[in-house]
Amino acid sequence: MLMVIPNDGKTYFLQKALIGGSAEDWEVQLYSNNYTPLDTSVPGDFTAATFTGSGVYTVAVGDWSAPVIVADVAEMTATPPPEWTHGGGAAQTVYGWFAVGATSGDMKAAQRFDAARNMNSGSVESLDPFTVKLKTFT
Repeated sequence: MLMVIPNDGKTYFLQKALIGGSAEDWEVQLYSNNYTPLDTSVPGDFTAATFTGSGVYTVAVGDWSAPVIVADVAEMTATPPPEWTHGGGAAQTVYGWFAVGATSGDMKAAQRFDAARNMNSGSVESLDPFTVKLKTFT
């Protein structure tokens, strides 16, 4: 039989991963290369967006909510969510976002959007809600 991590264990591990122990702030960026994140992705696989206003958005350790269970999945949400506003100049297509540890530079998470976004002057991209989920599978 496979090991099961019950809901209390899921919230414990997620909380430790994001806000306890050796937790670190996350640096979140939009990326502009047509890439689908994989289990083996590293920061060098992503080309950070360069449009005006596309800089690093820092999610601090203290920005994460307390973990909750929704349908047997542990969830934590960062508030405020990462957001970028195109400040003028050349348009750029972005395909998703990636996050690295602010201190370690290690990959933390990444997501490709369902559809690429064309960021042009005044465009806003908000990752709302910015939620990390932990689920066990049997």
